Amino acid sequence: MWLPAVMDLRLPILCLLIVAESSLGLRNVRVTVPTAIRKGEQANLYCNYEMEDKERLYSIKWYKGKREFYRYTPQEQPSMKVFNTVSGVEVERSLSNESVVVLKSAKASGRFSCEVSADAPSFHTLIVSGDMEVIEPPVDKPSIIGTQTRYRPGDILRANCSSLNSKPAANLTWTINDMQVLLQQTRQYRPIKDESTGLETSILGINVMVSHSHFIKGKLKLKCEASIHQIYHESTERFLEEDRPRILATGSSSGHNPNMFQSSVYDGELTDQGDRYLTMNGYKDKASPPSSSSAGMVVGSYVKVCWITFYICTICTVLLYSLRVGIS
Repeated sequence: MWLPAVMDLRLPILCLLIVAESSLGLRNVRVTVPTAIRKGEQANLYCNYEMEDKERLYSIKWYKGKREFYRYTPQEQPSMKVFNTVSGVEVERSLSNESVVVLKSAKASGRFSCEVSADAPSFHTLIVSGDMEVIEPPVDKPSIIGTQTRYRPGDILRANCSSLNSKPAANLTWTINDMQVLLQQTRQYRPIKDESTGLETSILGINVMVSHSHFIKGKLKLKCEASIHQIYHESTERFLEEDRPRILATGSSSGHNPNMFQSSVYDGELTDQGDRYLTMNGYKDKASPPSSSSAGMVVGSYVKVCWITFYICTICTVLLYSLRVGIS
């Protein structure tokens, strides 16, 4: 039985693809759009391409979203056309051409696309896009609220950092002694949006158990940083002191005062150095320093001895006076 021969079409198809690719005069279209820019600043949008000598450029069109706002057609007069129908887009004609479009004042974020078309006979068209975000940075630095002046090891450091009125909401990070705080030690709140202005406020909390290692020379450096892309970066710092027992000297340095060692933190507990000092100088045994009641007993005994001595002296004086009168 005769069967038709099966042809291998893979090689012819591959050859056709190579020919089609080589016949394309337009290729390598590239768009350069600022990722982020401050609101009101000038924005330059670049569109570059490569085209073979036998091909000619037909047109370059720029879109924001799906709406065209700029067209460059070299075979027409005038070659440049601007469409003022796109909100937030204002083209600077004197600085714009086939490869760059200059926006006078960036006002709106969005996707910007460049469409490049070759002339007859191919009319080959390529379109490439890039996103640009218009930034409204905060006016002020971030603020830190909720901290105490002093902390001791074992205390919980709780605070909030907020960055007010920006678009988009600022990214916040906490650092302690310039080391970023772990994510599980922070609490990210949902941004608060002002419906009238569209601006947002970001808030980030911190919840960290303080340890002795957090204090460098008795101080802890707490910092909150706020950033938006590469456009805005500000920070606020707080220096928190370690709350620990301190020796308060009273009286002369040569005298011994059992009350000269005091603690302002641990409710009257003495430091080891204070304990040693009191023990060595006889003010304190291993159990406790002399109490006020024992001191009162000593004073009372002393008063009693003085009265007895005074009474005996008085009797002796009377007896001597009586003897002297009798003799005379």
